[in-house]
Amino acid sequence: MLEKYYKYKLDYRNYIILIKCGSFYEVLDKDAFIMNKIMGYKLKKLSNTFKAGFPINSLNKVLNKLNESSINYILVEDKITLKKEFKNNNYLNYKFESNTIIYNKIRIEKIVKYLNDNILSVSDKLDEIEKVINY
Repeated sequence: MLEKYYKYKLDYRNYIILIKCGSFYEVLDKDAFIMNKIMGYKLKKLSNTFKAGFPINSLNKVLNKLNESSINYILVEDKITLKKEFKNNNYLNYKFESNTIIYNKIRIEKIVKYLNDNILSVSDKLDEIEKVINY
């Protein structure tokens, strides 16, 4: 589940990611801290991060609070992903740094894939940079 969360987080960095797990929704990493702050949910320490969770029957209450707070969110269920987006997203009002190993590994893999797919243009840019710093 942690990897699934971080893959969504790459595309939706300023969204709270709510993932359905059985009869609960779980929120990880800095999103868990935000849920703790606005909903009062307890944090549980995992090996590399934190999580917070709530039963599915509390979903409307949580979504109402996120909507009232103008915080963007992604609701991840089995085959359905629902997105709520606000023009004035308040997600960034909650400053938490994400330094988990898994998240950074996925970010690096995404960058490496991009570089591999676009190596000629990257190589050309590196040549240009080297010319500038060698003078």
